[in-house]
Amino acid sequence: MPQEIINGYNMYYEVHGQGQPLVMIHGGLGGGEGSATMIENFASSMPGFQTIFYDRRAAGFSETPQEGYSMANQVQDLRALLQWLGVGQAHVLGSSGGGPIALDAALDHPEIVDTLLLINTMSYASHQEREARQKEMDELISNEATYGREGSVERGLEFRNPGIRGDDPGRFQRLKEVNLEKFPGMIESMKAYLDIGDSIESRLSSLKMPTMIVHGDSDTRIPVECGHRLHEGIPGSELHVIPGAVHGLTSNEAPRLRELMLDFFQRTKTARQPSASRTS
Repeated sequence: MPQEIINGYNMYYEVHGQGQPLVMIHGGLGGGEGSATMIENFASSMPGFQTIFYDRRAAGFSETPQEGYSMANQVQDLRALLQWLGVGQAHVLGSSGGGPIALDAALDHPEIVDTLLLINTMSYASHQEREARQKEMDELISNEATYGREGSVERGLEFRNPGIRGDDPGRFQRLKEVNLEKFPGMIESMKAYLDIGDSIESRLSSLKMPTMIVHGDSDTRIPVECGHRLHEGIPGSELHVIPGAVHGLTSNEAPRLRELMLDFFQRTKTARQPSASRTS
């Protein structure tokens, strides 16, 4: 289980396979299992790729530092990891809360992003979606004052995972322990996302790399309209909507997502080949 001090914090990361570098940035706004589900579903099933996973600040097995949660610094976490691994450019996938990190990396450091994959995510420009995240953060803070930190964490878990306490008590307990430890970092991370405003959306038209957006049309966490909005803003992007799919495509739609990813990579590779070699 590799851990290194990367950009000032103890980061957990894993690298699997050989080939083109593909870094997959997990979702969440802090706490939780980090990249564990991504590793389970993609580490050994992406032939021809070197898959890179890492737990973000205050998530999974990584440290919960007191500071450094700004979006710019979370992009620097990604850049520093790639530099540590000797990777100059990678395919970059951002899922849910990982999407803004991937987007900001592509906007501010396009030289490190070969292709961009945005999975059930958003730019955070939507006032309605920011209000929902603000309410979630406010409730965590107010519930801590009313019920204590443990009570606040329990209520937060049940809000994000309805029925988890009764349906999967073992996982509920594991997540509770993680989130209790990482609670201060979760709050700081939420603040960073609320600070995004339209800083991403206003620059989407400047993105030039091949971009694929995938969303489920039954996603209630980040509605599919957010995927359409990204597609409309990013020139030349492609949008794939999975019928009936809910939030969390890297876990609940992993086979279909993997198929879309491999097809996208192959088509991008073919399009980049000189016309003579494609027709010979």
